[in-house]
Amino acid sequence: MFCLACNMPSAEPLCRQCRLSLAPAPEVLVVPGLVGVAGFLHTGAARRLVHALKYRAVLAAAGPLADAIADRMPASVVALVPVPRATVRTFTHGIDPARSLAEAVARRTGRPVVDALRPRLWWRRHAGKSRSDRSSIAFAANGTIVPAGAALVDDVLTTGATAAAAHRALKGLPTLVLVATCASRVKQGEGPGGGAVTVQPSSSPVERTHRRARTPDTIDAARPAPPPTGHGRDGREHE
Repeated sequence: MFCLACNMPSAEPLCRQCRLSLAPAPEVLVVPGLVGVAGFLHTGAARRLVHALKYRAVLAAAGPLADAIADRMPASVVALVPVPRATVRTFTHGIDPARSLAEAVARRTGRPVVDALRPRLWWRRHAGKSRSDRSSIAFAANGTIVPAGAALVDDVLTTGATAAAAHRALKGLPTLVLVATCASRVKQGEGPGGGAVTVQPSSSPVERTHRRARTPDTIDAARPAPPPTGHGRDGREHE
């Protein structure tokens, strides 16, 4: 078996060094009415796992990320709504990372996945661009009923523009977005009243034991390609 993040031999899905590089992320206010909860900060092994899932379709990389999301997911969440990738990119890369993460979290928590959003065909990548240079992101609700207490699921929270667009498309019903990693460009730790965001993860030992027992996608996988160097490969870190 090889480490999913650094490609070095490892008895576990992640080697000890990569596990130690995983940093917890604070809760963030994405836009008024939408709080972001991330498994990890978008650094080190966590960033490499997201990249492997997103650009090389390494499905096993979703396992450690989904474990972290499930551990931080509030017990009040009743359903998972993936934020879909632009259609052209899903076709190009062969994967919709948010959908894969939502399915992995669903296996761990028993929550259903609700496909309620329809993406546009394409939008420009946003890597390295200022807010003024970014193209607008828009989704359309497809008519599926989203239950109260549902949460959005995405791979990375960078500026929050994608999550905010999904939030608007569903008329503000999901008030929480669960992501694998959170980058530093989101305003961290501040709630609508100016104080710390308070979204409590589930702390039930029974629930957590049950979740960790249901992780079939972290089993031994074929050796992945070497991880990229620098800030994303070909400047593609965030779309």
